[in-house]
Amino acid sequence: MKLYVLPGACSLVPHVALEWAKADYQLQIMDRDAIKSEEYLKINPQGSVPAISDKDTVVTQNLAVQTYIDAVYPDAHIFGATATPAEKANVMRWLAFLNSDLHKGFGPLFGPQNFIDDEAAQETVRAKASQKVLNMLKLVDEQLSKQDYLAGQKSTADIYLYVILRWAKNLALPIENVKNFNAFITRVESDEGVTQALAQEGLEKIHSL
Repeated sequence: MKLYVLPGACSLVPHVALEWAKADYQLQIMDRDAIKSEEYLKINPQGSVPAISDKDTVVTQNLAVQTYIDAVYPDAHIFGATATPAEKANVMRWLAFLNSDLHKGFGPLFGPQNFIDDEAAQETVRAKASQKVLNMLKLVDEQLSKQDYLAGQKSTADIYLYVILRWAKNLALPIENVKNFNAFITRVESDEGVTQALAQEGLEKIHSL
């Protein structure tokens, strides 16, 4: 099994999942040129990560890659150690929110020029996108005021949130009046699988926002 990742991207999530599974896998670290190369586009025509190739099987899209890992390594319990159907659905709910809503919200922050050409208008796009992301992060912070992990027990949803918090720190988003993220970051970064995956991708721990 080979996992394709871009350091700092959401591909860290299945990378950690494979570490949790103690899987026998090959890590292929990509850069932004490599994911647009002709060779990689044969694996994922969208030119994005993550992707997994496993013999004749190729899986793309983050949630699908995680689902595949869960199916191959069910004893890893990447969606929760004791997940009942209802608990697993709750993990999926958070993963969907993070993948489809919060992740998407960073698009105008990473590349406002992809949405509008006028440079002055790009600042407006950034400001509005920033506020939208911050509003969603407040909802997540409220959830973490009730329990240590998003779905009540550690899962890949927490790793996805951790990736997003890394982005927020790198972009210096004005995260105010949030009380639970730093303790959450400490919990996640104390995980052995997270520590291993960060080291393999050449990433430093952020420790706090």
